[in-house]
Amino acid sequence: AVVSTQSTGGMFTLLGRLLREAPVTSDAAQQFSAFSVDMIKEIIIPNLEWRAGRTAGSVRCAAISSLWALLRSGLLTSQQLKQVQEELMPQIVSTLDDDNCATRLVSCNCFNFLLNTGGKECFGPEELHKLYVELLKRLDDSSDELRIAVTDTFITFFSLFPEDYDREFYKAHLQALFRGLLIHLDDPSPTIQEGVFKVLEIAGKIHPQYLCEHIDNVKHKHRSSLYCDKLLTIFKQ
Repeated sequence: AVVSTQSTGGMFTLLGRLLREAPVTSDAAQQFSAFSVDMIKEIIIPNLEWRAGRTAGSVRCAAISSLWALLRSGLLTSQQLKQVQEELMPQIVSTLDDDNCATRLVSCNCFNFLLNTGGKECFGPEELHKLYVELLKRLDDSSDELRIAVTDTFITFFSLFPEDYDREFYKAHLQALFRGLLIHLDDPSPTIQEGVFKVLEIAGKIHPQYLCEHIDNVKHKHRSSLYCDKLLTIFKQ
């Protein structure tokens, strides 16, 4: 159900209170857990959908914050998460591009959480390929806090690539990923540079030679070759 503007604040305030208090006793946690899937499908997901206007933006922020509180509460079992994951991920990808910075940041946290919990069982190559474009876009975000969260999410993302990933068949995806990440290896922020370096340490294991080729192509454009040289040392061994 989409929340009316009058009841938005009250409903999500109550929801947050329930999430804080539900785990107090095992009985309460069990009862609340049983209701969690319906709550996500009937209350949270409909209110994550984009609608024009400041009030609608506040609703999305409240909804994604409630989702994050629910995910962190530990009330959802892995089986319950699988039930909602297919519906949730497109909405979270959408709210990553929200006008509200807080909404984008919490969305990124939820994104990372779902990747972690879903694992390789839920996110195969085809699913992963649908997700990275929005993550790359967020590395250009105005918020460094969010950009750091994106690098953490990318670490989870690349950890899900299977050992038998077809590097040649999916080379275009690797090209887009390596090119996008290498731009931010020369980011003005040293913190972002370090975060992207850690991402590429993992990503490079998928196709070391191809990453090295991309590094050789852009290294001369970087203000400092420090991280490029580090990666070349790692992957040209």
